[in-house]
Amino acid sequence: MPEDDGLLAIEFFFQQTDLLVNFLIILLGIAFGNLRIKGVGFGSSGVLIAAMVAGYLYQFEPIIILQDLGIVLFLLAVGLEAGPSFFRAFRQHAREYIVNVLVLLAIAGVTVVAIITVAAIPMGIGLGLFAGAFTSSPALISALQFSPDEEVIFGYGVAYPFGLLGVILFITVAVKLLRARMEAEINAQSALHAAVYKITNDDYNGTLIRDMDVLAENDVVVSGILRDLSLLPAGGNTPILVGDVIRLEGHSDDVARVGSVLGEEIQEAFDENAELDTRSIAVENMSVVNRSLSDLGIRLRYNVSLTRVVRSNVEFVPRHDLALEYGDVVVAVGTPYQLDQLELFLGHEHHTVQRRVDIGSLAATLFLAFAIGGVIIPIPQLGNFSLGLAGGALVSGLLFGHFGKIGNFIGRFPRNATAVLKEFGLALFFVQVGLETGQSFVDSLDAQAIYYAAYALAFTFIPMAGSFLVGHYLLKIPVSQCFGVICGGMTFTPGLDIIRQVDSSERPVVAYSSVYPVSLILVIVLVQGMHLAIVSIGAL
Repeated sequence: MPEDDGLLAIEFFFQQTDLLVNFLIILLGIAFGNLRIKGVGFGSSGVLIAAMVAGYLYQFEPIIILQDLGIVLFLLAVGLEAGPSFFRAFRQHAREYIVNVLVLLAIAGVTVVAIITVAAIPMGIGLGLFAGAFTSSPALISALQFSPDEEVIFGYGVAYPFGLLGVILFITVAVKLLRARMEAEINAQSALHAAVYKITNDDYNGTLIRDMDVLAENDVVVSGILRDLSLLPAGGNTPILVGDVIRLEGHSDDVARVGSVLGEEIQEAFDENAELDTRSIAVENMSVVNRSLSDLGIRLRYNVSLTRVVRSNVEFVPRHDLALEYGDVVVAVGTPYQLDQLELFLGHEHHTVQRRVDIGSLAATLFLAFAIGGVIIPIPQLGNFSLGLAGGALVSGLLFGHFGKIGNFIGRFPRNATAVLKEFGLALFFVQVGLETGQSFVDSLDAQAIYYAAYALAFTFIPMAGSFLVGHYLLKIPVSQCFGVICGGMTFTPGLDIIRQVDSSERPVVAYSSVYPVSLILVIVLVQGMHLAIVSIGAL
């Protein structure tokens, strides 16, 4: 054959790298975790499952330094996220919610320690079962500080699906059994009723909403105005004209009384295709935190309508007495100029003491995390005690998140930045742990796993049942709000969807949001407490 002297032979080589494998597993795990069946999925734990499969099939080696970095980033972000509301939660109006979640965790701690001790379960497996039963990544990371990775991950892997199903089953059955009681409580608590009226009274033609005494005297608000097929924001400076279609909200009798004065009730839906903008605004201005919407007078000041509030990744319709919290996302409808002014008031950097995060601030929080984690305290008869990397990162995040600023370093990171840090850290950690334990998990599956699954269900059901009995019958918390506390204590958001099938108000969501940051932190402390208790019992 003739030689092709003009052609240059090129060979391609592919070099396998550990980092390439790590991020491929993260990609596949996130895709699997995002799969949902009726709103329920594995979430971030999908990365752990993908890593365990890869570890079992291909025996990839973990990168330990990435595991440590993942722990620190995740718990640092948890602390930063919870810091602004963690300590404040104990001083707010929802103290009964906090007491109830403390009962939930206390019952869980006693149950876990008792079953581990009586059934002679290896401590690592027992703590892993608890973390899986609570579907709690922070609890898993905390347990891994005290016991062999293989034992903890085995317990977590066995218990996790039963934890998911257990919470769903408990909430679903309880809601069906207590539906009548819930509806009675909702009717007794319901303060607002909405109705649509057409303005026919000439006496109010051209009157500004803020000047309508009939509204203030009867505690009724105008939440929307339909004029010439356009939906207008119902602000205090908006005039009412004859022929307008308005939506009134308040007590049912008050709405009917005001409506009869203004005009006649009609059965007409508002046109949602109005020429207005919708904007999501994060609450960062500390001067508005813990103040109610009525106290802030947003409708009067900015002539906008607030349609939704997102808190702890849960969305609900705001009431006039709702107090804003740092990090809330307020969804507002109005003109672009009005929304610009509202954004300046609620969260723009020029009107808030927080600056945006910089690398120096992140380095300072990490330095403090490693410094605190390195402190060792000797305890007689129990040995040395240290918060370790996990505890140090958590305390550092809580301190910076709570104070907002320490020296020249900023602790209030942008919400999206904190979320990315948390998810990225957890993914890095899960990949390394999954690769290391995939083989041992499969090898450990035997008949004993059936008993472990039963223990996991006990770890799930007993605390929820005890918390409900104490919360509803002793603390007198309404049923739907009690379930909200339980979902927050278990850090299980999908349970809210079941509750909202009966109670669609913001009350269960507020209960959930009040205890979520507290539970997120205390579950880590609980794992450490259970470890010390088990060690102490074993030393007797």
